[in-house]
Amino acid sequence: MAKALASIVIEDYNGEKSSIRPNLQDADAGATNYGSLATDLDEIKDEVLNVITGEIRYVQLGVQFPESGAAVADAQAAREGKWLVTMRDTTEYMDSGNLINNPGYGKLFSFEIPTADRSLLTGNSDQPDLTVAPWPDFVTAMEANVRSPTNRSAGAGVTPTQEVVSVEYVGRNL
Repeated sequence: MAKALASIVIEDYNGEKSSIRPNLQDADAGATNYGSLATDLDEIKDEVLNVITGEIRYVQLGVQFPESGAAVADAQAAREGKWLVTMRDTTEYMDSGNLINNPGYGKLFSFEIPTADRSLLTGNSDQPDLTVAPWPDFVTAMEANVRSPTNRSAGAGVTPTQEVVSVEYVGRNL
């Protein structure tokens, strides 16, 4: 059964944010009841507005689908060992007429993936060889689907592009 995840972020006078995470009905297979879930969350939000003095800044609704029925992860899996994926935004303009400069063009951004498989490292290095399987498929998927924080969706006729610069094994949080 898929789980519906809801969050309402409320901001106070000083700009400090707090959130509430109300439990909603479960999502059905394929989340075909997403509209009903959105309606439920809207009703909750509307009533919260009646009992607070702050301002609602964000409302988020997502569906969590179970992926694995495995009882236990691999014994080598440790959340502290991570792949640090560094990417560069390669979209220069945010419109098809090349009039709107992308403020993130050429800038690096990164994210971490926990429980890194250290057997994929190359020799005595903290970086894997991105030309050896499974890395080429990984790089292709990241470049096609991950977006820069400054360019999540460009204007009509422009598809944001980005490139994987490096993948490194790290044993910490950023």
